[in-house]
Amino acid sequence: MAKAINNYPKNDHHPFGNDCEILEQGSSNVQVDRISRFLLECPEAASSVHKYLQKNYAKSNQQQQFVQPVNSTPKRGRPLDESGGSINNGREHRKYPRKEPQQSSSPMLSDERQHQEINQATTTNRKRISFNQLKHAVSSNLPCFFIEFTSNADRNSIPTAIHASDLIFKELQSKGVLINRFTLVGWAGKKLKLGVNNKEDYAILVSTDNWPTKINGIDIVVVKPKYIPDSFALVVRYVPRDLEENFVSNEIQRTIASADRIKRIHYSYQRRTDDYRFDVKDYSEYNAVLQLGRIAIGHSWLSITKFYPGNRLAYCTRCWRIGHLRNTCNAESKCRICLENLNIDTPHMCNNESKCAQCDGKHHSLDSQCQVLKEYKDQLKEDVEDAIQKGLLQRFSPQEKSPSFERREQDFPPLTASDNHSNEKWNTA
Repeated sequence: MAKAINNYPKNDHHPFGNDCEILEQGSSNVQVDRISRFLLECPEAASSVHKYLQKNYAKSNQQQQFVQPVNSTPKRGRPLDESGGSINNGREHRKYPRKEPQQSSSPMLSDERQHQEINQATTTNRKRISFNQLKHAVSSNLPCFFIEFTSNADRNSIPTAIHASDLIFKELQSKGVLINRFTLVGWAGKKLKLGVNNKEDYAILVSTDNWPTKINGIDIVVVKPKYIPDSFALVVRYVPRDLEENFVSNEIQRTIASADRIKRIHYSYQRRTDDYRFDVKDYSEYNAVLQLGRIAIGHSWLSITKFYPGNRLAYCTRCWRIGHLRNTCNAESKCRICLENLNIDTPHMCNNESKCAQCDGKHHSLDSQCQVLKEYKDQLKEDVEDAIQKGLLQRFSPQEKSPSFERREQDFPPLTASDNHSNEKWNTA
């Protein structure tokens, strides 16, 4: 304002002509008095001051009015109170602007995201294992028994599978072999296939020699399983590492007479103690050891538990490759060690140089150190767990003993006696 007054044209004859220079000096009260007196005497100066203020401060006033409006119009639906303002009862929801996700500037976080995306893409694009292999992985059925008929037998005289199984079952019972009926009956090519679902009956059928030799006058040959299933395996745990394997094997066989195939379990990580796995042929001895729960080896009293097998691998015993079984393989039979072709006419002389059918490495085809086999096991485990979570697969284990029927008196209470032949006559009078 002082600048506007100073810009006003000076009049030497005016009594206040020199007062413009005095405005910049003296106290503030004196300046205010002189300005007010000057404006009263010179209305033209007041007009110029008004134009100056209107020109320079108009834009700032408009911005302040836009940012902070004096009066805001309430939204529809809000009742007005007596003073003209809107009533806010606190029930309405205040909307806040969305916060945009901040992009991390850290290169480590971006690298981790890229690795996660790559892993997800690899998992999505990789070839999944077939469902038949997944079913084979979780299966824990007991091995079956096969009945072979002589080649010169008349096919029309061979009984049906159901009839033949009944004849074999009755023949076994007549010779004192008490088992439950077969739970699996069918044909496998020209052979009759029989199976049971509990370990007690299986152990009895394996150990007995009272199988029939003829059915309807036709000679038969019974082929028993050549291996002991994993359901008859036990594990001795926490064996001190300073004990030699031969010593541990001898100690186990001294306690368990039917123990066989005693092997140390190899783990992929370092352990302070060792675990030993072995099979028990005698089912009664198997139960006795489990009931005892411990075994003495050297000066240690060690615990014994059941062996819980992992996922079964689908591999071929003809070409020794993983991913299929022997009955679906069209390749020629090969040696398990050197992988040379086997010929029925000429005997095979193995050079005892191991060769892997998976990676051509210098180790056995089913060696746990094979990288291809490791990747297959990891993929099989992942797919099996995924199928179990989705309800497509279930793990079953053979029964210890088939449930038997027990008659209890409270299940069949006696009926109250009633006299249905009463001599009383109806009163018709």
